[in-house]
Amino acid sequence: MFIFSKINQRDLILQLDNHNLTAEAYQINLRQNEKLSKFTKELDDSSAIDNVQVHFQSKKDKNITYFYGKGNFPVPPMVSGEFFSKNDFDSIVNVAVVGQNLKKKLYKPKDQAYLHYGNHYIPVLGIMGENRAHSKLDNQIFIAGGRDIMDNLNSDDFIIKIDGRKSFSTSLLKTTFNAASVKRIVHQNTLAQSGSWISNHFAHLIGLIAIVIGTLGGAFLWSIATRKDFQAELFASNDKRRVIFQKWRSFTIYNGVGMIVGTLIGTVVFTLSTYAQLIPFIVILYIVAILLFYFVIKRDVKKLKINL
Repeated sequence: MFIFSKINQRDLILQLDNHNLTAEAYQINLRQNEKLSKFTKELDDSSAIDNVQVHFQSKKDKNITYFYGKGNFPVPPMVSGEFFSKNDFDSIVNVAVVGQNLKKKLYKPKDQAYLHYGNHYIPVLGIMGENRAHSKLDNQIFIAGGRDIMDNLNSDDFIIKIDGRKSFSTSLLKTTFNAASVKRIVHQNTLAQSGSWISNHFAHLIGLIAIVIGTLGGAFLWSIATRKDFQAELFASNDKRRVIFQKWRSFTIYNGVGMIVGTLIGTVVFTLSTYAQLIPFIVILYIVAILLFYFVIKRDVKKLKINL
């Protein structure tokens, strides 16, 4: 659980460093300069693209992003306040959500905080960030503007990135937005290259390998510890299959109970946002361990030189 909590935390920080964009995010390069309102209208008119966040990242200031969402779009972790809602994208005024490092820079005359941006004061809806760790998101300013505001912003001044709860084909994105090119922001590396899963989690991978070796080694040591009882039990029962099954059943039960109890304790001590990696790992490790134990004791029983 400890290692998976660290993997989970590391993945979250990597995502927050990328403005809360996932590995499924794309960068869209348009064929020509256009108003951002045209892009958002094309998104709204598309029935094939839903539950997405769009980041219009300023080329002049890397910490400024105009945010637009459709459907059930991904939301970053919030320290306080709220993130944007659908109504904010139809508003006639800008509203903002800022990273936690900017909290002290806000102007707060009464109950409402404001961000001084340019010649305007923008109402701030909430503070985003992760309490357990710091990331580049802590310095970000997300702004949601209505149609009229988007009419005054040009696409050439922004890097356009789109990210959803499911992946989309590049051909769909090209067709929908008449894009010159569409590319993934995060390259899908499978080797130990910079930016790959292995390079980002090398220490965690070593820890997982150690757990696998320790678990399988424990199964092997358990089988060695039971060898001294084989001959006596075979004399008593005169049934090799029964002896093998009884030893295998005992290991299976105790090992399974141990893994379940350990996992339950781990869920109390450590925090995971997803169990998608942990559960398959435990199940596969458990199956491999009990199979290894079965074949080892089966081999050991067959080697006994005893006439039954």
